[in-house]
Amino acid sequence: MAFTVSVGDGADRGERRTLVLSAFPVEADAVLSHTTLDPDPVVVADRRRFYLGAISGKKVIVAMTGIGLTNATDTTETAFVRFASGSAITIGAVVFSGVAGGGGRTSIADVAVPARWTLDGGTRFHSVDPGMLATAEKLSVALGNVAGHIKLRHRPQVFAGGDGCSWDNNNGVAFPCIPHGGSVFGCQPHSVPSRSLLYSGNFFRATGPWLRSALISNLNIVSTSDPAYDATDMETAAAQAVVDTHGVPFVGIRGITDGPGDPLHLPGFPFQFFCYKRIAAENAARVTAAFLQSWTGR
Repeated sequence: MAFTVSVGDGADRGERRTLVLSAFPVEADAVLSHTTLDPDPVVVADRRRFYLGAISGKKVIVAMTGIGLTNATDTTETAFVRFASGSAITIGAVVFSGVAGGGGRTSIADVAVPARWTLDGGTRFHSVDPGMLATAEKLSVALGNVAGHIKLRHRPQVFAGGDGCSWDNNNGVAFPCIPHGGSVFGCQPHSVPSRSLLYSGNFFRATGPWLRSALISNLNIVSTSDPAYDATDMETAAAQAVVDTHGVPFVGIRGITDGPGDPLHLPGFPFQFFCYKRIAAENAARVTAAFLQSWTGR
């Protein structure tokens, strides 16, 4: 795997930053709306883009993984190779900020910060960093409750603790982004200075394997809402598995897109997801910013 750096290496040697991951553009743009970017913010590694800046005064590296377990694994691994020990910038902690299906305690636009995550449907769980979870438990964040012209009938809340689950139907291959694919399937955030009409992300290298191995399985649309979990997504536990091998603190913060609390009574995923993805992403980013302001860790 070859790595190249474009710009953005102007930090003091050994500076530790929090890696803030999101999966797709609407999630990443919500995080970036709270981010003050560095003067030369873009680092490129293995054709992936990382954005240097600060959220709530805390130095961060913001990255968009792409959808699914394989993309989350690959991007997190790339980040730890590029920002390895001894580099000018290293990773001191990791936060995954994005959206998820709800269930159990959580309703649409709530934000879940699970205490532990599973990659195998609950056979094994891996705990998040206890200090990060303790910080999340103390947060008081004003969350949005209006999605476009739709006002929710409940006041969204932060739920820290409980369980989260990550899975996908991609059969071990990367889900391809789509150039100019919009706020879900696109290849890059809309709000970054490096945005290019020519950028294609993993589209050309991932499309063939995905069509051969995962197209049929993805036609079987399954609800992402599961009453056994406060949050069900396609990336968090995969990223956590990589982070844990590096001994770095980790927490996942997920806004709820589908599940209970829908005033329109839409028929679950994907209808609720596309209706409420933005408010869920924005609420997750609000909690992420408040968390980084409060957390006194690395």
